[in-house]
Amino acid sequence: MKRFLFGFKVYYLIYILLAFNAFVNETTAMGWATNLLAVFGIAAALCMLIRFRTYIKVWNIWLIAVFLASYVLSSLLNYRYGVGDNVKELIWLVLSMAVLYASSAACSVEEMKREFSVLAALWIVYCTVVNFISITMVVWGREYGITVVRGGQSVGYKAVGFKWGRLWGMYDDPNHGAAIAIAALLLAFYLFLSIKKRVIRILLVISMVVQFLYIVLSDSRTGTVMLAVAGFLWTAVLVYRREMKKGGSQVRTLAVCCCFGIIAAAVLAGGSYECKQQYNLIDSKIEALIPKKPYTGKDKTQTGQVGREQDLVQDASNGRVSIWLSGLEIAKTSPVYGVSFRNMTAYAEENLPHTYLVNNPENAKYDSLHNSVMDILVSQGAIGILIFLAIMVNTVRLMKKKISSVRAENQDFAAACFITVVVMGAGSLFLSMVFYLNAPQTYIFWLCFGYFMETLRRGEVSR
Repeated sequence: MKRFLFGFKVYYLIYILLAFNAFVNETTAMGWATNLLAVFGIAAALCMLIRFRTYIKVWNIWLIAVFLASYVLSSLLNYRYGVGDNVKELIWLVLSMAVLYASSAACSVEEMKREFSVLAALWIVYCTVVNFISITMVVWGREYGITVVRGGQSVGYKAVGFKWGRLWGMYDDPNHGAAIAIAALLLAFYLFLSIKKRVIRILLVISMVVQFLYIVLSDSRTGTVMLAVAGFLWTAVLVYRREMKKGGSQVRTLAVCCCFGIIAAAVLAGGSYECKQQYNLIDSKIEALIPKKPYTGKDKTQTGQVGREQDLVQDASNGRVSIWLSGLEIAKTSPVYGVSFRNMTAYAEENLPHTYLVNNPENAKYDSLHNSVMDILVSQGAIGILIFLAIMVNTVRLMKKKISSVRAENQDFAAACFITVVVMGAGSLFLSMVFYLNAPQTYIFWLCFGYFMETLRRGEVSR
């Protein structure tokens, strides 16, 4: 059972990373891989259901079950806007919120740590290779586009490489690429703390540098926020341990942690900005190395320099505030049970045809709100929001009660899982992930959330 569930986690991880690789995700093979994941995941869920007595003990699992039931209710009440996509969405929600989250209940803390190290290593190796190739695309990937072929016919182009002042690299979206790189950086830092072999530590440092450079060149402000939050939290945790050994007062310890954490966050954010400026100083020399390639897709004024200052002059939020206000408009029309996530666009087109979500200068039909809390409000209404808040409150309550009982040898593991959850959560305030989007960030959020809560539940017990 444990090996089967671990095999599912490995396959799910490989699949979800490739699903965000622009060079792979439109292939026929990925379509088959998606079907296999669904079958694999349903089998894993059924295996867990057979041994339900093990998994009903998992903290928050009943609240998660009620959240999933709320999504079913919203989908049923909005069935006339679509059914199939919501069925698929429910499968992805179950795989992440139930299977990934609760599967650790069958493992000891040591087994969870071994699983996490293997999954982290896979993530780090993949991201190091992909992001290194992506960084080289500042030279050969300018104005680069991929032809999208469906059913043997070309249906358009998508941007990759280096375009519009941002490094997309091998991803469909530089914001998602940056968030995936942040997760790789966090995982590499955890392994750096855990592994004492010098060679492996050097390789991990190289990987962290690659992730950092991709985040810088992607010009993702969401990535920068996540980077700053990660720096603050890890610094605060490490300083807290050092200060507690000195035996200082709790108030002084927390103050010192906050001060050092803020400094670390400022250094990382400032360092990201400075690296961007240094790159721009040499951009003309890089541009001269290779002639530009023609791009036949949607075109804009090209620039090799990283940054979107001119694009953001009129709207610093880059459309996010307009999208959020549109979400509130939709929520007002169905405030209790929402409109269901996958029917959001169809619902807006029929009931609010003038709202920004479906009527905007870009002529785009947005299918998410770039904010997970807003996504829940619109998708599942007040019911969904109340359940979400209940999960948060219950988690904080259990943390306050059990955090001090975590064994010393498990503290790095617990800290890594907790920080990864918070950083991904912070990113979800500006980018739809964690709840509805089947993305690498969603995977790592629920995996780490499950590991963290199970480590707390075990406390001093090791089995």
